[in-house]
Amino acid sequence: MAAPFDIAVAFNLIAYTVFMYDCVLTFAREVDLFWNQPRRTWAFALFIANRYIALLGRIPAFLENFLPDSGGADSPRCQHLHLSDEIIIAALQLIAAVIMIMRVYAFYDENRWILSMLVLVGLIDIGICSWAFLLEPPSQVLYPVQTKVVGCLKPVSPAQAPRFAAAWGGQLILDALVFALTLYKLLRVGSMGERSFIDQLIRDGALYFAAMSVINVANIITLLLAIPYLKSALSSPTNMLCAALISRLMLNMRDPKLREIGGSVDTGFTSEPWTPVEVRSDVYFPV
Repeated sequence: MAAPFDIAVAFNLIAYTVFMYDCVLTFAREVDLFWNQPRRTWAFALFIANRYIALLGRIPAFLENFLPDSGGADSPRCQHLHLSDEIIIAALQLIAAVIMIMRVYAFYDENRWILSMLVLVGLIDIGICSWAFLLEPPSQVLYPVQTKVVGCLKPVSPAQAPRFAAAWGGQLILDALVFALTLYKLLRVGSMGERSFIDQLIRDGALYFAAMSVINVANIITLLLAIPYLKSALSSPTNMLCAALISRLMLNMRDPKLREIGGSVDTGFTSEPWTPVEVRSDVYFPV
């Protein structure tokens, strides 16, 4: 079973590499648009939390892949690493959900019905995740006999897979709903000024939300259909890529070059709730 584990490790390494490469590419924009701006805002806190929890939180996941002589996936050291990784994944999903909900809330001119619907879906997602992970059944998959075990990766049993798929499915519902609401709003905009429709999709997040939905679908299919040793191969990459897309979205929100394009669009629709100077402190991100 070494080959399937090697495939899962390869997927994880690719995701880590892509995320770190994206951080390097966008670091100058991060400094200019966040570190050199007022920091006592929720926007700054959410951006930094999403970016650096994803970056530094990969340390337990890296040890899960490469910890020498770990003692096997059920050893105390590996159990602690598994728990740390699950907490980090949950934290990143929660941060992403908050950012997406607030973005759509701003799109719809602070429509409280839209906010209530998104919050309800988010709470359902939290409930499903809690059920899936807190009441997780044992693996019930036999490990290969090895004298020395490297890493802590473990197979996902057929009993566990539907629970994990349901947890990711809750996130998929929120991603898809946010994408649908964003696309609907974009299609209703009569004039885009100098911006093409693709520019609008990228600038206002619809393309990012669509990409997150597609990645999540692939992850759920893998959980349900792959062999036990590959079921979780896309879980960590899904989390990493979604964190990168959320970071890109927030950078675009603050980029004045992008905000200047397409000035004919209604300002109530395009105004950014996390811009420190323009923010209404009682609604979005108090300073």
